[in-house]
Formats: sequence, C-alpha cells, structure tokens
Amino acid sequence: MHIGVVGAGLAGLSAALHLIGAGHTVTIIERAQRVGGRAGTEPVVDAAGVRHEIDPGASVLTMPDLAVDALVAGGLAAAEARARLDLLPVTPAYVGRFADGSTLAVPDELDAPDHLAWQRQMFDAAYQRFIGGDAAWSSFANPADLRRLARIVRLGALSSVQAQVDRRVPDPRARRMLTFQALYAGVSPRQARAVYAVISHMDVGLGVVYPRAGMGAVAAVMADVVAGRGTVLLETTVTGLDARDGSVTGLRTGAGRIEVDGVVLTADTPVTDRLLAPLARRAPGRVRLSPSAVVAHLLVDPDYQVRWPTRAHHTLDFGAAWEQTFAEITATRGRGRCMSDPSFLLTRPSVTTGEPAPVSVLAPCPNLDSAAIDWDAAGPDYLAHCLSVLRRRGYRGIDRGELLRLDTPATWARAGLSGGTPFSAAHTLGQTGPLRRSNRVPGLTNAVLAGSMTHPGVGVPPALISGRLAAAALARLDR
Repeated sequence: MHIGVVGAGLAGLSAALHLIGAGHTVTIIERAQRVGGRAGTEPVVDAAGVRHEIDPGASVLTMPDLAVDALVAGGLAAAEARARLDLLPVTPAYVGRFADGSTLAVPDELDAPDHLAWQRQMFDAAYQRFIGGDAAWSSFANPADLRRLARIVRLGALSSVQAQVDRRVPDPRARRMLTFQALYAGVSPRQARAVYAVISHMDVGLGVVYPRAGMGAVAAVMADVVAGRGTVLLETTVTGLDARDGSVTGLRTGAGRIEVDGVVLTADTPVTDRLLAPLARRAPGRVRLSPSAVVAHLLVDPDYQVRWPTRAHHTLDFGAAWEQTFAEITATRGRGRCMSDPSFLLTRPSVTTGEPAPVSVLAPCPNLDSAAIDWDAAGPDYLAHCLSVLRRRGYRGIDRGELLRLDTPATWARAGLSGGTPFSAAHTLGQTGPLRRSNRVPGLTNAVLAGSMTHPGVGVPPALISGRLAAAALARLDR
C-alpha cells in the first residue's frame, strides 16, 4: 500500500518508519521548512549575525530505544541508529531549586526508595498494554486486559499522584520533584491520576539523554532514513482529502494530488479536524486542554552563568506557592491567570554538550481558552517580569541576555495548536488511556490518527509510540 503521512513530527516519522518496515510505500507531507514539529531544532540569528540552534519544544529525550526501534524498522542496524543519534547522558536529569534557596538533584540526591520502587511497579503494570499497546475501551471485554487493569487499580492508579507521593516521601522538596511532571499531563498533582507516575519513572528511573546536535537531530535522522526508502515533501500543505466508499483515496496539496491507499494524520486537532470534517461520520467532542507556556531563548554571558545558583541542563526553579500556581494556570472558562509566584524551567544544553548554546526559560501559563490574553501585546512585558524575578533569585545577568526568540500561546495558536498550547489535551481521568480520542476515524476505514491528541498522549515517548500504533493499525488493513 501507498500511505500518506500528514506531518513530519516524531509521530509521523515513527509511523512512516514502521510502515516502511512492514513493506509499504510512504510519502510524508509537511508544511514547515524542516522536520521535527514540537521536537525540532531551529536556527536563530543574533544581533551580530551569528547563527545559533535552539530547541523550541521538547528539550530532552527519554526512552530513546523507541527512536532506535523506529530506525531499525526503517532499515538501520541498531548500532548505526544509536551512533547517528549521538545521544549524551543528562546527569543529573533535573535540579530543583526551592524558595528557601536549597537544591535537590534528581535522581542523584533523591532518597525515596519505596516510592521509586512503586513507580517502577506502576510502569511495569501499565506500559506494555495500556501505554505502549493498543488497548481500547472495547478491549476490556478481554479477560487478560481486565486482569492487567485490576493490577493497576490495586497499585493505586485511580488515586492522585500527590497522595501516593505523600504516603511514601517525607521530604517536601522530593515530593515536588516527583510530581512536577503532572504539568506535562495538564493537571495539578492532586488531580492527576497516580498512573501518571509513569512519567516520573521515565525521567527518574529510566534516565534522560540529549542529542549532541539538539533535539531536532532525532527527527532529522529519522527523516533521512524515510527519504532513503520513501518520500518526504517539505513546505507542502495538505488542503483536503478525497474519499470514496468510506476510504481515503487521495491527498490534495498545493502541488497537486497524491493518490494513497491510507493516511496517517498527525497534525494538531484544528488542522486534522478541518481535513476530516467533510468526510468523518461525526464531529469530535470538545476536550479540556493543558496549560500553555511562554518560552524565551536568550544569549547570556557565560561569565554570569558560572555564578548562577545551579549548574544543570535542566533547573526547575520553584516559587513558594506551587499548588496555587497550578490552580492559576489550569483554571477553565476564562478564569485562568498568570502565575502570581512563578516557577520556571531553565534549560542549558551547554552543560551537557560542553559547547556554547542559548539558555531557554519556560514559564507555564494558561492556554487561550483559560485566559484570553493578548500575548502579542503582553508577551514582552511578561518576559521582562519573569527575568526580573529570576535575577532576584540569583540568576545574575539573565535579564541582560539578548533575546533570540520569544514564543507565547499566540505563537502556538498561529501554528495550528488548540487553545495556543503545545501540550494538547489534558490527561484528565476522562481523557486518559482508552477514554482519550481514538486513533481510528469514524466513517473512514483507512485513516488513523497519531500524535499528542490521541493515545497514549503528550510527550516524546508517547509520540513515537502513537506513530507505531498508527502504522500497525493501517498494516492490518493489508492482511
């Protein structure tokens, strides 16, 4: 079969490679100038005309074997795949800095053996079938799935992440470092179901790596392998789908029509739903979205950086009002607001690579559905406020750095992301696992979804998994 893949992010590239491995012909269509999507690396030029590479989205890689497996499916030997990815260990994975000035490196200084063991049990129970597999709501008629689900429930999956951490971890700093990942799930630690401790296990238990050439290197290597056995079309926009008798037969683009026997749609919800609207049997329901973020990339003098309170690839600098922060940025129906006591993620790839690189500052904020802020007008002033807070916390010179790029919810919205958030649908109980949007499209037999909108969810490992699951769903059509 000839499969069209809409979008060259990690989900689309993963789907393409696994389809190639199953013997299919693949064409990827990507509207941007480069591959990677929210896990790409992009060039920026400073005031002196010097080019720098930044990671606008994902900034670390967990479970890198998922990328290796996709490359192996595409025809590379595993050793060659790892060599081309050129992954460096990130140690420590994170450093937390707290309002009292203390720090905690994770996992190096984390003293929580009982909780780490429990996280590992939860991961082992949930991953193979419910995260890495294609379990759907209908599959729970399967006795084996019911037994697996019962084990997860016995481990406390339906309680909150915060409750499980509080049971086993006395140090409040360690508690925070084991629950901040709930932000990726789009809900507070007290609302996030304990099954999402698997995210913490990916970071803390399985380790974190970073490609020497930046996060976009993962997508670039994957795209090179796809291009060797298929086609990658950049700066090409899919404007519509043709279908007959419930099957997609072609993709319409500005460059002409591409005949296909199936399609994988990986663009975010607004783009995908616009393409499917004339063909799908019913419109998808409204979803609750995750918070968004303001992200700035700065050139900061290294002489200032050596005197900063931490030296880490990733520093989580927490304000004192952590729970209040979640309430502010996750509020719905226009009640959201920016953090009154900000917490930040500072990313310094130079710590891992040993090469000079820009510093990025991420400040979580409400999405556009939560707070209708005019970010084009408010963004520069809000960034100035955030950098002033960081300077007072000891990051000298950060407010004097040259701004290379500023992304806000307005940036993400212009890129076609729902509600101006790069983190897609929140992982509430009703949007988790089989309750999340299905990767099958009602009314179309040969169209599947992949990416953060669908199972298993948001993040680099889920994107790679969703691509593999989409490829498997289409491959079954050819049997």
